[in-house]
Amino acid sequence: MKTTVRLTFILTALALSFAACEKNSPTIANDGNGNGGGIVDIQKERVIIYAVGNNENRRTLETDGEWDALLEQLCDQALGGSEVTFYNLSQTTYLNGNTKDTPAGNRRISTSSRNEIKAWMKEMEKSGLTVRVTYDDGTGTWHGEAYATIPAVSTSGNIIGTWHLSCMVVTHVDPDGNLMGSDLFVPEEGDGTMLFTFATDGTITMTMHGMDGTTVTDNSTWTLSDDGVLCSELLPSGECWNVNWTTSNTMIISHEELGTEEGDLHYQLQFDAATE
Repeated sequence: MKTTVRLTFILTALALSFAACEKNSPTIANDGNGNGGGIVDIQKERVIIYAVGNNENRRTLETDGEWDALLEQLCDQALGGSEVTFYNLSQTTYLNGNTKDTPAGNRRISTSSRNEIKAWMKEMEKSGLTVRVTYDDGTGTWHGEAYATIPAVSTSGNIIGTWHLSCMVVTHVDPDGNLMGSDLFVPEEGDGTMLFTFATDGTITMTMHGMDGTTVTDNSTWTLSDDGVLCSELLPSGECWNVNWTTSNTMIISHEELGTEEGDLHYQLQFDAATE
């Protein structure tokens, strides 16, 4: 019975993820004479989640100028003695183009140049990495680290507890590396509220409160590897996920299905700390 419930939950989540929201597709340009001028890049809006010390914030940026201004603020905070971290929630920003050839770059840096650390932060953001920056006032040196997955030593304590699944984003990149668009699944717009409780003994409970007042639960186990890969058969759309961000308020995990007949699928789950 539990297996049936689990499979039904996962398949429902997958189906709704592609049906709940209209796909964000590339638009056709007009050359001014009423003729289509070709495909225009999707607007590269950034939604940056960032933390200064223990204070977490989120900001939507429409232009590169706004992005540059935020980086200046983060550098100022690091210069003042705070550890700053950030992650781009908008996969459409860094998945556009041929993702198969996107270099990870140098994921560690130490430099005395503010301009160099800023350029490195921009490059790591383009690679879809989580970035952490500090400044050593004694030596006048900026230190940066970037992660595809955050090591368990920094995340394991944060994962314990109950999390509300706020949304799942599925981004499609065709076999040629072209970004086709994204689909959004929000549980509250479909079946109801989804909660995941991670316990210290390695067990996990999924609770789904339906819009009709019904409640369904299922139990399994979860693991977290040393390099930050979270696995559980209760997680929708794939058992193992990269941990990109964890604080006491927010958890972001991602997962890829590469080389399918339709191209590459990039999944992202966003969780908020449950209030109940």
